[in-house]
Amino acid sequence: MRDLIRSWRVNCPPWARQLGLAREHLAIAQRHSRVRAAWASHLETSQRLILEMAARCPSRERVLIIGAGDCLDVPVAGLAELFTRVTLADIAVGTEARRWAQQFPARVECVNWDASGALAALAKVRDQLSAADAPAFFTHANPGPPPGGEADLVVSANCISQLGLVPGHSLPAKAQDSTLPERGARAAARRHLEWLGARAGLRLLIADAARLDIGLDGKLMKRETLHERFGLPRPDRQWRWDLAPIPEWSDKFHRVHEVGAWIYGG
Repeated sequence: MRDLIRSWRVNCPPWARQLGLAREHLAIAQRHSRVRAAWASHLETSQRLILEMAARCPSRERVLIIGAGDCLDVPVAGLAELFTRVTLADIAVGTEARRWAQQFPARVECVNWDASGALAALAKVRDQLSAADAPAFFTHANPGPPPGGEADLVVSANCISQLGLVPGHSLPAKAQDSTLPERGARAAARRHLEWLGARAGLRLLIADAARLDIGLDGKLMKRETLHERFGLPRPDRQWRWDLAPIPEWSDKFHRVHEVGAWIYGG
């Protein structure tokens, strides 16, 4: 019952709920509560890097955080001290983000915004859409201008790999084609990179660079490079995120992500 109440407290359009976005938001919050200590280093590193990029900005009128979620990896208080306006954008806005907006009402705002630009149209045809046609919704989508206007700093915070993946898993057509979510993820990520490339300010992309499975003995069992599938080069910065320590994902291995940071315009 507690999780149900928490889910409905997430500010999310009904059509986005149909595509699994509120459910994904809740799943992230639940995992964080279970493995808080394992995530701490990654979250701290992300926050430090965002503040480092903020300090590079010659003008500090607005900072836009895309994929703000519950702001676990976002130094909201620090950004509110530096920028006139902090825009926390996500298709699913949680209670923690809204608390930051209440704490800094003159500087922090929460905005429901679909960074892919595709989800409302996708939801309308969700039940009729074929697996072959779904990725095109992301390829040809237009997210429009940044919410709140152009920003001096745009941070895409650990969301690029999920923009098409989570909706793809919710589509009935996935039953006929298991590759649908991955193909949607690639299309949405590439479109997001195009959109970021059109921004004039400093841009910071934080995203998964690789996925590792590490056994009980500490030995690497499997490594899968992730960033190359989106056409990204080697990251400018890289660190590890202990995403799902045993037995969170598996009782046989720890799931670890290598997180990359790509800096543009600085």
